[in-house]
Parts: sequence; C-alpha cells; structure tokens
Amino acid sequence: MGSISPEEAKLRFKTPWIETPLVESASLSRAAGCRIFLKLENVQPSGSFKSRAMGNQILSHLVKPENVGRPVHFYASSGGNAGLAAVCAARSLGYPCTVVVPLSTKPLMVNKLRAAGASDIIQHGETFSEAGEYMREVIMKGGDSDAKMDVVKIALHPFDNEPIWEGNSTIVDELATQLPPVSTREEAIAYNGRALPLDAVICSVGGGGLLNGLVMGLERRRQIQKQSSHYSSSSTTTTTTVFQQDPVHLLAIETDGTDSLALAIAQKSLVSLPKITSQATSLGAIRVSERTFKYAISPPPGIAVHSAVLSDADAARGVLRLADDERLLVELACGVCVEAAIGDAAKARGAASTPALSASEQPSVAGKKRKRTQTEYCHRDEGYGDDRLSSGENEAVSDETGNRPPAQANQSSASPGEFQSKLKQLVPNLQADSRVVIIVCGGSNVTIDMAGEWRKMLQEGWGR
Repeated sequence: MGSISPEEAKLRFKTPWIETPLVESASLSRAAGCRIFLKLENVQPSGSFKSRAMGNQILSHLVKPENVGRPVHFYASSGGNAGLAAVCAARSLGYPCTVVVPLSTKPLMVNKLRAAGASDIIQHGETFSEAGEYMREVIMKGGDSDAKMDVVKIALHPFDNEPIWEGNSTIVDELATQLPPVSTREEAIAYNGRALPLDAVICSVGGGGLLNGLVMGLERRRQIQKQSSHYSSSSTTTTTTVFQQDPVHLLAIETDGTDSLALAIAQKSLVSLPKITSQATSLGAIRVSERTFKYAISPPPGIAVHSAVLSDADAARGVLRLADDERLLVELACGVCVEAAIGDAAKARGAASTPALSASEQPSVAGKKRKRTQTEYCHRDEGYGDDRLSSGENEAVSDETGNRPPAQANQSSASPGEFQSKLKQLVPNLQADSRVVIIVCGGSNVTIDMAGEWRKMLQEGWGR
C-alpha cells in the first residue's frame, strides 16, 4: 500500500537520487578474465545506493492523499548508510528527518548525520533495536506541539518494503541505456532473449533491499523485451526462432558473520543469525526480507540467483583494489563484491610477490581466541540499524585471523596452482568478452586511515 513507481514520483517531486555512471574497468577486467563494469552508486548524494532506496520510500509517503498539504516529519533508527540517505533525501525535498541511534554509534557517523542536516540526532540504548523501539514508542508519540500542528510522523525502514525495492530497481533501468550496444552477430545470439545484454551482476546483500530491486528491475526489462519481441513477430510474416538463452546471473555476496541469506538458503527456511560477527556490518541484517529469501530459492524466469560468502579479509582486499586501481574508497561491505569477481587469482599473484613470513612472524591460529582490538572495533562499518544486534560485537572470534571455520568451506576447491574467483565458480562459462556489472554500493563509514589499517593487517597475515 502507498507504493508508487519511480516514474509517477518524478511527475510530482524532485527525485532525491541521481543517475550514476557505468564505467568499464580495464584493471579489474584483466584480473577477472572478462569485461567488468562498475555501477558507481558511491557517488549518490548520501554516498551509497541507499539514496534510491530511502528516497523512493520517502516519495511513496509524500504522494499519499492523506499526507498531501500536511507537514511531514520522517524518523529513522539507522545510524549507518540508510539513516544518512534518509536525512539527505528528506532534506532535499524540504522535510525534516530525525535519527535515533544507540549510544555506541561512532562520532564519525553522528557528525555526518549532523552535517547532512538531520533535524535531531538522539542517542539511546545499547542496540539499534532498543533505539528503534525508543524512537517509535517515545519520540514519535511525544510532542504536543506536533499534534497541534497536525504533523504526520513517519518511520522509515532501512530495506524491507516495496518502495525501497522499486527505488533500487532504477539501477537496472539505467543499465539498459548505459551498457554498450550489441555490435556483433555473436553478441546478438548470446544476448537474444535476455533482460539486458549482460551475463552477471554482483551485489552485496544485507537485508536484501538491493537484491530485490535488481530482480524486480530485470524482471521488468524481461517483460519489456518479451512484449517487444511479440510485437515484432506479429508485424512480420517472417518466422523468427527465439532460442532459450542462459539467464542473467545475480551473485548475492555476504561476508562470513553477516551471512543471513546463505544461512536461510542452507536451512531452506527464513531463519535469523544469532548476532553479527563480521566487521562488514553494512551487511548487518540478522535476517533477510521474506521477498529476498523467495527470490533466492525461486527467482523469476531468466534470472539465476547465487549466494556466496567471503571473509572480512577478502572484503578488505576488494576495498584496497578499488582504492589502488580505481581511486574509489568504499566500505568493506562493498569491497567484498570486487573480491568475488577477482578472488583466488588475485591472492595467488599477491602470494607470489609477497615474501613469506618467518616462523616468528606467522600469526598464531592454534585454536586461540582473542578479543578484537580497540582499533578493529572502531573500524567496523555501520549496519542497517533496525536488524543489527550491537550487543556482543566486541566478543571473541574463533581465531587470530578473525575468520570462522565455516567461511573456509566457501573457498575454491581447485588444486594447487589453479585459482578461481566466486564469479568463475558460479558462472563457469564466462569468456573474455562476457559482461559483468559490479554494483559499487559505496558507504560513508570509511576513511583512508581505516583502509590503511586493513592493508597493514593483510600484510601481517590477516585471512591467510
């Protein structure tokens, strides 16, 4: 209810997000062995794809007849990218947005929320769940002056509703015009019948709002293509044979410790993680949306969804690769997609060029547990908010690398000397001219100092 299409919203309100560039990366293409395109969502007004998600959610409320002509005040309980996007979108449309976050929210994000124009930033509770409950039950129900002014108070969800997914689906609409046109007979045959002239899309998954939007967008494009083909075939006497083509592959990437989608798929049930243990907490929803689970186990025709889990160290490698090769700085939860495309091949080259550590320098992994250092704790990404459990974040991890044993099961089973990325494992028929888009989802809770710390940790053996 209350959902509108992005096209309808544009007729009445300014769109609080921008069309982002699609660029082909020569360095990533060489490393991946296929054509890698980067969809640069990191340049959105809020620094992440959440500008589409929260922006369209806000628009869906503003166009409701009962809200027209009345003052509206938005509320968000995410101190991460969703909260920042909510503030940016609301302010760009001329509406106030209050953010309620737990006491543990880092000064970096509080300052960014304030600089973006949050009407108020309230810190309460130990977890985002507590902050969200306080927002709904105390903050939003208080204020006699608001009642007298007939202010409409609206709580925003970070990932789980139709307008959010529709906002994210606009990425696919842009890809339809930005991808290189089919120029050869071979390409025409390969991409005949597909939603887009594209082999695969790689995206991060937290609660599933981005994945849902991509599936919806691809399905919408497939229907357009189907209708176009039907019109063309009905307007000519020539019989056209339509071949059953390979689907567009969607790689849903998580980090070990935020892998709620992978867990749900493995157990064939919409279950929840007990808590978030990864440093990449922008992927920090303990349970994905029901729609995400359904898409993963039974996607629409023409789409194949694959789940993959990588380590925090892999995510850091991806962040540094983007920083070094593309001059882009993103959060761990975004960098993990790059490593999914490059994978073990990159590690193999790195191992060949990096001197081995001496016995005294090797990190101890003999079943020891340790608590994260203060530096590591401070460099965690902020998560989706409402679904993240902040309690226990500083608890012990299973070994000195910070990786849990289950993540090892996701490593390539190739024999020594053979290296494969998750992309090549899951989509094995990719060729040099195959097209793969990585959604560079961005993220604002990252600094150069954080990237430098991750580089140092990797040099010291993190993830080996």
